[in-house]
Amino acid sequence: MQEVIDSNVLESMDFTYEQLVDLKAALDKTSIVAVTDRTGKILKVNDQFCEISKYSKEELIGQDHRILNSGFHPKSFFKEMWRTIGSGETWQGEVCNRAKDGSLYWVKTTIVPFLDDTHKPQQYISIRTDITAQKNIKKIAHIAYHDDLTGLPNRRSLTRRIESEIENCRRSQKEFALFFFDVNRFKNINDSLGHKIGDLFLKELANRLKQIDIQTNSFYRLNGDEFVYVLEDVKLIYEMADKILEVFKESFIFEKYEFYASVSLGVSIYPEHGESITKLLKTADIAMYVAKAKKGNSFSIYKKKMRGTNDRFLLLETKLHKALRENTLDLHFQPKYKLQTGELAGVEAFIRWTDEELGQMKPEQFIPFASQCGLIQDIDQWVIINAAKRMVALQAIVPADFKMAVNVSVDSIKEADFIASLTAILTSTKLNPKQLEIEISELSMLDTDSQLIEKLHQIHALDITISIDDFGMGYSSLNYLREIPISSLKIDNAFTQHLNLVPANAKMIAAIVSLANALNLQVVAEKVENGEDLAILKELKCAYVQGVYLNEPLTFEALVSYLKSIK
Repeated sequence: MQEVIDSNVLESMDFTYEQLVDLKAALDKTSIVAVTDRTGKILKVNDQFCEISKYSKEELIGQDHRILNSGFHPKSFFKEMWRTIGSGETWQGEVCNRAKDGSLYWVKTTIVPFLDDTHKPQQYISIRTDITAQKNIKKIAHIAYHDDLTGLPNRRSLTRRIESEIENCRRSQKEFALFFFDVNRFKNINDSLGHKIGDLFLKELANRLKQIDIQTNSFYRLNGDEFVYVLEDVKLIYEMADKILEVFKESFIFEKYEFYASVSLGVSIYPEHGESITKLLKTADIAMYVAKAKKGNSFSIYKKKMRGTNDRFLLLETKLHKALRENTLDLHFQPKYKLQTGELAGVEAFIRWTDEELGQMKPEQFIPFASQCGLIQDIDQWVIINAAKRMVALQAIVPADFKMAVNVSVDSIKEADFIASLTAILTSTKLNPKQLEIEISELSMLDTDSQLIEKLHQIHALDITISIDDFGMGYSSLNYLREIPISSLKIDNAFTQHLNLVPANAKMIAAIVSLANALNLQVVAEKVENGEDLAILKELKCAYVQGVYLNEPLTFEALVSYLKSIK
């Protein structure tokens, strides 16, 4: 973006060079200012210039602006800029620069030439303002609403889309269709060919889906190999289903591997098969599992009395009951560190379930179902009991302030016998309650009531620590932070990623740290994936951190070995 301003406009303002230098001084506190000679060599810079560029005045004086070149703009961009200011005209534009530490920043720039007696430029004054945040709005939105691997819109984006479609269809009395599909035996691709090939496959699949998208941005990746397509014209259901199935008729080739894949596709229609995103996904999921029974590439449209529609849910419920009864669930442990010192502070326990027939089930695949069928309280109790036993087994090799954190649903906490059950677990396992930490999701605090607040105070009275998980995603009133006895806020990983690329995320964390300090709370950053984000979190005075960059979740045996190695 460039704009040329006729220098006569400036001349009509009747400013002398000295007066404009005075103006520069007035702008110093709020603007980024530099003075260069006719060749572009830097003569003066203000403190704001040094702050944003990360260079000292000594490093900048005598250099030209190539020291800040980010490589973002083509040579023609600067050629046109010099042509403009060299002819005595003022230039305006938006420039992407690179700071000394390698970070990029954007400045809106005005360069004013000052002419000598021959009406040729002898010096230039540039006045800049930082517009990095505005330039990153689109990038932030893209990261928040798109899948990192495939570039497709994600679950958050799908939720917004479905809400919009439902609102439009309510007004117009029309229908729309939701396609839900996954890749048959995708786990085999990952296990036999490796996750690298699995990722390449998903990216290629996304590219193929984009090519058949007749509406643009209507394919969504939920997680893993699960995808959704939203079709506004239900008359095209069969045509679109054929297009999706056709995608899998050609082989996939990556490196030395060539293979074929197939897909099972389920379709639900609004409002006949559901009037909410949850119901539409559920009915489409049922239809998809009916399609799986047909083997190979196939699709099914949901029917209320579809044969076998309840089979999968009955199977899942039966298997979950069996897993609880036979104690075949497992726990993995994510270490948590004191960020400023690097000391190990504790671990978070995650439930894992591997079934011989269903394979490895992710928590997001069976926990929501467990809530629906009334098993969530049993699962939460299993997690607390087994985490407590593991913590007791670790006491000989960990410090006294080491904590074991577990996620517990609000539904479980609200149960009439939860406190009695929790007390019994502490007694039977002989666990010091100060070594147990209960995490509850901030989203669940949207339904805060007096019953829940009272239960949380009772948990606190047992000397058990309480933390808020996924903080920043609940969009709820912050009043509950004053009403419940919590010790820490665990920032949702949507804000702990891409901190160098998305300054707004860093600013959000800084604000949360400030809020936490005011309330005497600690801040935990979760799912940290790289050293750059870790360093920025340390600068922002985050208290605790966990994530795959520091440690993958460990089995109990691996955790014990690790603790002994660092003791």
